[in-house]
Order: sequence, then C-alpha cells, then structure tokens
Amino acid sequence: MRIKYVILFCLLSATLMVSCAQTLPYGEGVNLVVSPHKLNVHSGSEHTLFVKVLDKQGGPIFGMKVEAKSTSPTVATVTPEAVTDVAGNVTFTVNGISPGTTHITISTMGYKATAEVVFLEH
Repeated sequence: MRIKYVILFCLLSATLMVSCAQTLPYGEGVNLVVSPHKLNVHSGSEHTLFVKVLDKQGGPIFGMKVEAKSTSPTVATVTPEAVTDVAGNVTFTVNGISPGTTHITISTMGYKATAEVVFLEH
C-alpha cells in the first residue's frame, strides 16, 4: 500500500511541475542564453547548440517548449523544437548542408535569440 502512495505522490508532483512550469506570471520576461554564438560547419557535420532559458530573476524555467529555425535550411538545418530540463537547459542539433551563411533563430513565448552558422569547405 505504501508503494501506491509513493507512486501517486510522484505522479501528482510531476504533473504539477509540468503544468506550472510552462506558464509565467503576466509580464514576466524570458532570457535566452545561446552558446556558441557562432558555429563553423561543413557538409555532413553535426554540432550542438546549447540554450538556457531563464526568468527575469535569472532562475531556470523548466518544461518550456523552445523552437529553433534556420533562416537558410539549404546551408544548415536544426532540430525544430525541444523542452527545457529542470535546469532550464535545452540543446539543438545543427547539421551542415552546403556553402553559405545562415542564422539559427531560437524562440519561446515571443522572445528570440540567434546564432550565426557559417559553412566552411574542407
């Protein structure tokens, strides 16, 4: 019987954390910290773009859906979306396709940040 209560408590806690984490108080700001700001890629290469989502006070935001888009997917593609972990972190995979320059736009709740991607030939 004790195990049932522990499982129920864990499920209830997880549900509360997810449902509360995705909504910020009215007027609350979001800070997107992107690293690195510039990636050098080549054909077939795969790189990781790290993003940290913080609230106005600098605390991590858990369970936030974050989207990523390449301004020129013929140069590089990116994982389209991910959800932040408890530390407010999320990662995106950037793949080099062909010569040129593109920007990866990271966005959530109307807030945006960018990273530049430059294709380098071998």
